[in-house]
Amino acid sequence: MMQGMEARPSNVEGRRTRSLAQICQEPFRIFFPTGIFLGLVAVSLWLFFYLGAVATYPGVAHARLMVEGFMASFIVGFLGTAGPRLTSTPHFSLVEVAALFTLDLLAAGAHTAGAHRFGDVCFLICLFLFVVILLKRFRAREDNPPPNFVLVALGVLSGIAGAALVAWSEDAQYTRAYQFGSALLNECFVLLPVLGVAPFFLGKLLDLPSSALPESRAFSRQWKYDAAINAVVALSIVASFFVETTGRAPLPAWFRAFVIALYLFWRMPWRGRTFLADYLRIGLVLVATGFFAVALWPNYRIGELHIVFITGFNLIVFTVATRVVLGHSGNLDRVKTRLWFFIFVSALLFLHGLSRDRRSFAPRADHPFARRRRLLARRFHRLDDQSDSESDGH
Repeated sequence: MMQGMEARPSNVEGRRTRSLAQICQEPFRIFFPTGIFLGLVAVSLWLFFYLGAVATYPGVAHARLMVEGFMASFIVGFLGTAGPRLTSTPHFSLVEVAALFTLDLLAAGAHTAGAHRFGDVCFLICLFLFVVILLKRFRAREDNPPPNFVLVALGVLSGIAGAALVAWSEDAQYTRAYQFGSALLNECFVLLPVLGVAPFFLGKLLDLPSSALPESRAFSRQWKYDAAINAVVALSIVASFFVETTGRAPLPAWFRAFVIALYLFWRMPWRGRTFLADYLRIGLVLVATGFFAVALWPNYRIGELHIVFITGFNLIVFTVATRVVLGHSGNLDRVKTRLWFFIFVSALLFLHGLSRDRRSFAPRADHPFARRRRLLARRFHRLDDQSDSESDGH
């Protein structure tokens, strides 16, 4: 009996050690669920606000949680898993994963509490640490990542610069520094990695031959040429946001939309079909459509950006995450089958995106949540008036 009791703790300790080792090898196992949770928190802020449970308008908190919480968790989880494999280097250590995870949660908690400057600083440190970790692997690489991952690198650097700018100018949100920082953080940080990963990932979904570039630590001439083109695309998009802060709209918005569309036309493999590949293409098309809508209707920019985020980025993230989870759980054969849970979630995203875009064109007073909030406010005012009259009577 004593031997059995001694064996149980050792078995538990062994499972715990294996679980931690698996998280280090595949950080998505902890970051993907965290991203989903933070996304739900970000959405629930609006529900609590319109029900009257929260008095502070949650616009900034919602945006920060969606980008620095939801999107960042998926970006860190994916790159933390794929990066070491692409460069043939050791996986993340437990200390590295724990530090990134803690900073990610700390930033999200700060934004939920309304401490946005502190949250942005925590996120800035998180991204900086993430870059240091990836650079350490890149220097020890045995193979080069795909050249389009230059977009990914510049996207992460945009997130660092954006977080720094919005933290510095948090009290002056109408300044050019804050507006440019917001664009870098909320758009470039997500858009550029999506553009960089999509060609690589579509090839995986379609079982296309890998890159013709030789496996080597040295940069070939072709790699440098392709990387330079991707860098020009990324810097053009970043420059369009900077010019936009000078008030020269809508030309920068049109330029940005055409750059994105041309890049997708040039780099995406459009032949061949699988279930997830089709959804990834739909997400990319919706991203481009959203940016064209922003250029066409600049007065409804916030609403049109929800086409980019809700039906574009979210669908792409869901597609990539599904492929990663199925691939690492030994269910890769299901990638080419019709996934009904995926169809259901995608339909919800489309309906939510359509609803959010429609509300942007509707008068604010006609919003159903706005009407609900007014009714609750009137009811609370009646109760206050009644209590005041009773107190005066006494």
